[in-house]
Amino acid sequence: GMTADVEEMDKTIGQFLDFARSEGGEAPQDVDVAALLLEIASQYRRRGFRVELASGPTPPVVALPLRPQALRRAISNLIDNALRYAGADSLVELALGAVSGEFHIEVLDRGPGIPADEVERMKRPFARLEAARTNAAGAGLGLAIVDRIARSHNGRLELLARPGGGLIARLVLKTSRTSPVAAS
Repeated sequence: GMTADVEEMDKTIGQFLDFARSEGGEAPQDVDVAALLLEIASQYRRRGFRVELASGPTPPVVALPLRPQALRRAISNLIDNALRYAGADSLVELALGAVSGEFHIEVLDRGPGIPADEVERMKRPFARLEAARTNAAGAGLGLAIVDRIARSHNGRLELLARPGGGLIARLVLKTSRTSPVAAS
């Protein structure tokens, strides 16, 4: 129990540092987003979590000028939230999409979701749903960090009700330019 408490405190301190840290220090570079998602999903699976790439059509492989560590942090925060609220044994799906000059990265879960009238408040620092305050760990910074990272990439964070129950946390990034990534 003590080890779990220390790990949770470490995560919380890490969230405070992530929130305080400026994203300006990391230079943008071309990132193969599909490969990044695959790598992140693999890391979670090695730790025993059910994080999978959603089946269905994926956009062509493109490289986007992004800050890879910041993007990794945003996606990991969304996955951690999904596992926390849907349950550590639940399936969390990652999906990619491209629509009208925007690139979408989605984290889908079957947890309780977020009421539509609470979505914007949940993006603010230290905000938590009333039901989550009694038994969920964390400082209420995860979504604020994700929102800040999305905006630093000239994008946005959308929190949508998932058909059939759950949440779709969608990072929307503008594709000002895309270029093919060489297959490796």
